[in-house]
Amino acid sequence: MELMAPVNSGIAAFEMEYGHWVDEQNRLMCELRNALNAHLNELELQVLVENSMKHYFELFQMKKVAAKADSFNIMCGLWKTPFQRFFLWIGGCRPSELLKVLMPQLHPLADQQFFDVRNLRQSCQQAEDALSQGMDKLQQTLAETAAFGRMGYAAFGPPMSRAVKRLEALISFVNQQETLLQMSRILTTRQAAQGLLALAEYFQRPRTLSSL
Repeated sequence: MELMAPVNSGIAAFEMEYGHWVDEQNRLMCELRNALNAHLNELELQVLVENSMKHYFELFQMKKVAAKADSFNIMCGLWKTPFQRFFLWIGGCRPSELLKVLMPQLHPLADQQFFDVRNLRQSCQQAEDALSQGMDKLQQTLAETAAFGRMGYAAFGPPMSRAVKRLEALISFVNQQETLLQMSRILTTRQAAQGLLALAEYFQRPRTLSSL
């Protein structure tokens, strides 16, 4: 009989907080959509955009704290449904993919804006490629350790620690929060609001489909 793994309290807390985060996200996006339809002035719209950005930053911080409790749970997206995990990449999604989703919603972009977004996406793709290679190397290291029967911590611990440290250095370059910040500097307030709505709808679709 297979024993059940003990519940990690840090991950259990994250899953509960994430449920509350989704509820608040739905409320904020409803506010933002209504504001765009009502053509609120720039200052009022800016407040809503900043609130929405802060809400995403709270999610990134929640993931960071939870990763200290169980990094693989967060990286593999185990708090998601199997269908939602199909769309994940290392516990989130590729920043370059976020930009790909946002671009069609932001037209017309000024020439300088288009140039800046294109450069940002290229930088994200380069960092993502490096991180993917790091993940492949980690998997290879652990597979080789297991293949030779070295199953104790003395065998797994050192190579795992070295690999994870290398990955942490790479992950610092693949930062969804930094991508959102840079985009907010490139876009106008109204464009940022439109982009945040598009982003929310992108994340909502897998949640909706997984409940069918």
